[in-house]
Amino acid sequence: MGFGGLYISITGLQASKQSLNTVSHNISNSNNKNYVRQSALHATNPYTTIGVGRLEVGTGVNVAEIRQIRDEFLDLKLRREIASFGYHYAKSQILEDIEAVFNEITNSGLQKVMDDFWNNWNELYKEPESLTIRGLVHESSVAFVDTVNHISTQLNNIKMNLNNEILNKVHETNSILKRIGELNKEIKLVEGENSKIKANDFRDERNALLDRLAELMPVTSYENSFGEVIVHLKGKELVSGNFISTIDINLNNEGLANIYFYNTNEKIELNGLGELGGFIDARDESITYYTNRLDILVHTIASEINKLHSTGYDLLGTTGTDFFTGITSVENSAANIRVNPDLANFNMIAISSQPGVIGNGEIAKKIHELRKELLFGVYNPEDPFAGPGDLEMNIDDYYRDIVLSLGLEREASRTIANNQDFLIKSIDEKRKSISAVSLDEEMADMIKFQHSYVANSRVINAIDEMVENIVNRVGLVGR
Repeated sequence: MGFGGLYISITGLQASKQSLNTVSHNISNSNNKNYVRQSALHATNPYTTIGVGRLEVGTGVNVAEIRQIRDEFLDLKLRREIASFGYHYAKSQILEDIEAVFNEITNSGLQKVMDDFWNNWNELYKEPESLTIRGLVHESSVAFVDTVNHISTQLNNIKMNLNNEILNKVHETNSILKRIGELNKEIKLVEGENSKIKANDFRDERNALLDRLAELMPVTSYENSFGEVIVHLKGKELVSGNFISTIDINLNNEGLANIYFYNTNEKIELNGLGELGGFIDARDESITYYTNRLDILVHTIASEINKLHSTGYDLLGTTGTDFFTGITSVENSAANIRVNPDLANFNMIAISSQPGVIGNGEIAKKIHELRKELLFGVYNPEDPFAGPGDLEMNIDDYYRDIVLSLGLEREASRTIANNQDFLIKSIDEKRKSISAVSLDEEMADMIKFQHSYVANSRVINAIDEMVENIVNRVGLVGR
């Protein structure tokens, strides 16, 4: 066997030691959710040719690569599905907040306030001269105004909070893009050209960032021959090597943030994908939709009541008084509506159709009957404040349609989010079955490489004894 055998055994020792180090590294990261199991791949060293007969002799073993055990197809599939989950999960949470603002689940929301409002007008028709019932009408009207003011304010608060959240998510996105660029540079430096060293821990961090980035927006990515990842969004490169193109923000006249590609100043349309897309659509579409419909409801009620009230006579003989103020336009009616402060004097509530007739409550009757009149057409999101078109709904129908639309939209987003969550967990379980660290497998590998290490050590000891015998005993015969 000779010195060549000694060299073979030494390479075996080195390969076994490196494999044991890899096993140790796997075990130490068994609780790291972003870690991908690594495996040392052994390869045969090049043969050497000796002697006249050109005999090929083996020169041992080496560790060709410390390879990650992962299925890149599952990574790509997970990131594709997680973008849809991020969108619908974010949107469903926001719609749930909007439901809480309307507060109809507890039966103490706007519907209950309107019921009391209409009922008090009916009671006033029965006893038009009663100051007590006039006070109840005024009180329920103030409650109606306060409720719609509060709902409008809360919707606007959600909108502005979403705007701040969008700014935070864009900052997070840009931080991730910059870190991916830094990791590209570090991986390229560590691995170099034709290097057997793999920067697997850097890759684990980078893949975790890519997963999070895919949840924020629908990016696609692939790794080039230099180990650098290339990230695209809508055909535009966000990361290429260590080149970074961040997401830019422009604020409109309302102070609302819109996102653009930094280099081209082209607006980014996320088309219903990604957590960031969910926040933007909820802010610009969902909240705007329910705010506009509330404004239409409030403006219609107030305008119709003002038309009737202004024709009536109060207990002082005065006419032409509006019941509500602050509704000069449909937009922002819910935020601006007020009960006419003059009506704090209950005598000025004008419900008589004839001057000087105290017991006449015909205007109160007509106001109560507004509840059942068809005043609303189908809402048109393209032109929200246009005329109502064909009248199909009364006040209660229209408000119930708002609440029903909200419930259906929230339930649809929640259902899709739950389905996507189930699909993502299924893909992730498959990924973990391949990439996660199994302590049983690592212990089996540890025992295998320990035996290999011991076997190579014994070979070295045997060769050492052979050499010692040759050195110490050759030439002793015949002394």
